[in-house]
Amino acid sequence: MSEPIPLPPLLELATAQLEVALQNSNSHVERLAASVDAFSRLGAELRAHADPVVAEHGARLLAEALSAMFAMQYHDQLAQRLQHVRDALGDMHDALAAPVPPPARELLRVIRSRYTMQDERKLFDVVLGRLAAAPDDTDAEQPALRGSVEMF
Repeated sequence: MSEPIPLPPLLELATAQLEVALQNSNSHVERLAASVDAFSRLGAELRAHADPVVAEHGARLLAEALSAMFAMQYHDQLAQRLQHVRDALGDMHDALAAPVPPPARELLRVIRSRYTMQDERKLFDVVLGRLAAAPDDTDAEQPALRGSVEMF
């Protein structure tokens, strides 16, 4: 007879790996954001230069810096999704380790309630059905753009 799979420790390991990845990623993105900010300020200064060639280079530098800053917002979305996965794994770990596990429907409701992006909720609903729909899900009928950035 084979040994049972140790699910709680595996869930804890997955949660810890996600947390480490998020922390490492965030430190690098903070450094990148500081660099983009510096380039943005430099571009703004150069754009105000009296020499039109230098001013044009400054305008292009500023435009590229702003474009980079917008692109970095996708990292925020990725980090948020990974945090939700980490939290769901933690919730599952706690449920499995509890002396009396909560009903599956309640666990799913808690996991779904953490989602802040419409396409996360839609994916949850497609995979698991509307088992745990939040009562305040007022934008459920609005179509979400796959991969769109939602400001928070």
